[in-house]
Amino acid sequence: MPDPRFSDEFYERWEHLISTVEITDVPMRFIREVSVKFSSNESTVFDVQHMLLMGEDPQEIEAEIEFFLQENDEEIDSVDFHINITALATEVEHKTNKLLDD
Repeated sequence: MPDPRFSDEFYERWEHLISTVEITDVPMRFIREVSVKFSSNESTVFDVQHMLLMGEDPQEIEAEIEFFLQENDEEIDSVDFHINITALATEVEHKTNKLLDD
């Protein structure tokens, strides 16, 4: 659910910015989900935010997804990483405010 503090235009700007970032540069806490589509048109979704809320270790989640992708590499058509824009924007806003206050 979008954060009411941020407009649709705000989300669009962040989505555009994020689309240029390599996924290896994004900490797991900012990934909402990973969607894997297979050449058979089947798909698998890793709900990363839910996994984190359930207390799973971010490094274990990352290892689980990497293992899955390696094991299924030949059958995978595409992998989409969906970013939690609200969490990312909130942290950037917090750190920016802190930097400007110093």
